[in-house]
Amino acid sequence: MVEIGRALSREAQLIIFDEPTASLTDSEVDILFKNITDLRNRGAAVVYITHKMDEIFKISDQITVLRDGRKTGTLKTRETNRDEVINLMIGRELNEFFHTISKDIGKEVLRVEKLCREKFVKDVSFEIKSGEVLGLYGLVGAGRSETAESIFGIVQADSGKIFLEGEEVKVPNPKKAVKLGLGLVPENRKLQGLILGMACDDNLTLPRLDKMQHMGFIKNSIQNSLFREYAEKLSISTPGPKQPVGKLSGGNQQKIVIGKWISLNPKLLILDEPTRGIDVGSKSEIHRLIGQMAAEGIAVLVISSEMPEIIGVSDRIITMREGRVTNEFRKEDVSEEKLIRACAHS
Repeated sequence: MVEIGRALSREAQLIIFDEPTASLTDSEVDILFKNITDLRNRGAAVVYITHKMDEIFKISDQITVLRDGRKTGTLKTRETNRDEVINLMIGRELNEFFHTISKDIGKEVLRVEKLCREKFVKDVSFEIKSGEVLGLYGLVGAGRSETAESIFGIVQADSGKIFLEGEEVKVPNPKKAVKLGLGLVPENRKLQGLILGMACDDNLTLPRLDKMQHMGFIKNSIQNSLFREYAEKLSISTPGPKQPVGKLSGGNQQKIVIGKWISLNPKLLILDEPTRGIDVGSKSEIHRLIGQMAAEGIAVLVISSEMPEIIGVSDRIITMREGRVTNEFRKEDVSEEKLIRACAHS
């Protein structure tokens, strides 16, 4: 509200609002919309960026839809409807290549019941089985990453239960999560997943230091052997194990983050935006790895903002909106239109 007030106080002729209601209460949203109306009445131009369909139709005069960085159309609000806007949002086929690997879905690995965390996560419940890829999809502010953080112990949930292989567990911190057999590939690999100035082998083997050391010293032979194994398994392209990881391409950096966790043979691996900021070829390889991990019996939870990706890699998809689970789809029943309808406001 302070940021919005600062922008209004300048009496600008053009004000751009980028997802302004993501952290506002309903009463604050009403105040914002009143101010936007006042801006229009005094002749100012307003660009309003949002995923929330009800807001678009409530305050706009015209709607421009962007998809994959390109404009797909501009419509007059009074002359269009929700279905026409959705068609502009999704008007393409699944054109990425996804690897299909035969696998068996086994017993339940993780179950969360009524997980709550402030305003971010509200009564979230779901389960995931061994060999299954569960997709978690939602728009900005849906609470997907916050759900993953609570499961992994980065931020404690206020209430709710977590069950691992049928037994209730407490996950007070990531160290405990790792001991329980959980892994997390975070949304931002540069800030959260890697130490950019360290070597590739040091990054990949970081969670296994206790198994590579003797009397406080790392045994280089074990570290080198482990790095070579996963560099080959994941097709990591690097001049050598001592290359600073910050000098690798985004795709190779992401493979090292993934390799770091699968080297621990986790029961559950959470991947938050696994292909963000990497090239198409590396995306295809990451998708192959996701299928391969599931085929090896790992339960995989994938969080992605890309609809073709979430549909292509998942056996089952859960949608979220404003911290709540809104729907669940099996792979054979899902479509991009159904996902948008489950995530956007009516």
